[in-house]
Amino acid sequence: MRQEAEEKRLLEEERKKIEKEEEKYLQEMAKNRELLNKETDIIKIEALEARLKELEEQFDRLEEKKEEVIKRANGKAGYVYVISNLGSFGDNMFKVGMTRRLDPLERVDELGDASVPFKFDVHALVFSDDAVGLEQQLHQTLETQRVNKVNLRKEFFYASVEDLQNIVHSIDPTVEFITTMAAMEYRQSDSMRIKEPVSV
Repeated sequence: MRQEAEEKRLLEEERKKIEKEEEKYLQEMAKNRELLNKETDIIKIEALEARLKELEEQFDRLEEKKEEVIKRANGKAGYVYVISNLGSFGDNMFKVGMTRRLDPLERVDELGDASVPFKFDVHALVFSDDAVGLEQQLHQTLETQRVNKVNLRKEFFYASVEDLQNIVHSIDPTVEFITTMAAMEYRQSDSMRIKEPVSV
């Protein structure tokens, strides 16, 4: 619940930021239209029309982005992620969660900065208009492999990376699924540990 409230707050901030940007574009477009109405020089008219078209396209892109933010804040759209942390949990434990954030990697980074010693590896990011439903579907499929059977908000599951890949691809075969556990921080730390002299 806390994560959902935080994501909604961030989306609301993003919406307000976009609306401020839109206001700038509206003012600039109004100024260009006014100049266009007064202009008589053909070359300047063409330049103003080109500039106005460019501003309108940029405004439309902002409007689309705002609609996406509103949709995420009010709906179920978002990303379902499959991540691992070899150094913290080994090679057979994965977290399957979801986020409504525009950049899902922000959530993954946040999880890696929390209470684990190493960053998470991302195996899959699946966008869905119903990310909540997709996450529930994956959780139900993995229910018997759930790590914490008491606190269901803990979304960790025992599985092999190949099994997870098969499950994700059975839902959406187009999703890019990375089977490698890069675990860069863990592997670098491990190699440094090997080189350190043993103290007695």
